[in-house]
Amino acid sequence: MLRLVLATLLLAAPAMAQEFPSRPVRVIVSLAPGGNADINARAVSAALSSLMGQQFVVENRPAAGGTVAVADVARAAPDGYTLLVGALGSHVLNVGLYRNQPVNPITDLAHITISSESAMVVAAHPSLGVRNLAEFRAALAARPGQVPFGSSGNGTTGHIAGMLLLHTLGVTAQHVPYRGSAPAFVDLSAGRMMFQTDTISFLQEHIRAGTVVGIVNGGAARSATLPDLPTGAEAGIPGFVATTWTPWSAPAGTPPAILELLSARIRQVLAEGPVRERLLGLGNTIPADMTPARTTAFIRAEADKWLPVVRATGASLD
Repeated sequence: MLRLVLATLLLAAPAMAQEFPSRPVRVIVSLAPGGNADINARAVSAALSSLMGQQFVVENRPAAGGTVAVADVARAAPDGYTLLVGALGSHVLNVGLYRNQPVNPITDLAHITISSESAMVVAAHPSLGVRNLAEFRAALAARPGQVPFGSSGNGTTGHIAGMLLLHTLGVTAQHVPYRGSAPAFVDLSAGRMMFQTDTISFLQEHIRAGTVVGIVNGGAARSATLPDLPTGAEAGIPGFVATTWTPWSAPAGTPPAILELLSARIRQVLAEGPVRERLLGLGNTIPADMTPARTTAFIRAEADKWLPVVRATGASLD
C-alpha cells in the first residue's frame, strides 16, 4: 500500500509543478524589514509575481532570531505555497545558539536556491574616535566590556559576526540586540551605540555619507562598492571572514518538481535585469547555478564552517 501511495505521488508531481502556482504564495522573511534578506525577498517576489502569474506575498517574522519563522515554515503544508527567505543566522547559526530549537533548519526544510551573498562589515560612530582596525581594538581594550554595539537581534549574523570579530581581536564589548538592522542603526547614528556589524548592502550608503566610519570588510576580497575598506586579512586579522547569504527554502517534503521550478524561476529573475542590478548595486554577489541540490550542499558546508565558530565564541541564547 505504501509503495502505491509513493508511486502515485511521484506520478502526480510533474502535473503539480505544471499547475503551480494556482493561488498566491506566502514568502516569510525571518528578519525585519529594511535589511538585505527583506530587500532580496521583495525584489525577487515582485518579479516572480509578474513571471508566474500569481502574487508572491512577503511577510516579515523577525522574532527570536528567525526561529519562529523557520518553525512556521517547517510545519506548513509541503506544497510550495509557503516559502522562507532567511540568512546565515536563521539557517545555520541558530543550530549552535539554541539547544532546544523546535526544528532544525538544515534538515527540516527543503532548500531552493541562494539569491545573494553579502560581506559583513563593521562600522563605528565617529565619536568612538577610530579610523582603522588597530585604533578600534585599542578603544575597546581600554574599556573592557563597556563599549555598546548594536545588532539586528540575538543570534543574527550581525550578532555572531560581531562576536567573531571581538573574539579574534581578544577584546570584549556590550551587545545590545534590536529587532532589525534599521532600528539598530538609528541608535548607532545617534551615538547611543558605538559600532554595528551588518551587511555591506545595509551599511555602505551610511559609510559613504560619513554618518559612520567603515572599519573592516568581512569578505574575502574588497568590494567594488566600498573599495577603500580593507578586508580582515589586509587589516591584520585573517581569521575574520564573515559573509551572509539569502537562502530560499520550503517545508521538507515539498515535491522536487516544485522546488526545481521555483529555483529555475528565481535564477531566471537573477540572471539579468533590474533585480540583478539592484542586488549587485547594494554590494551583493549573486552565486551562479544554485540548484536545490547545490543549495543544500552549500548550506551543509556553511554549517561545518560556522558552528565551530559559534561554539568558540561561547555565544548561546538558551
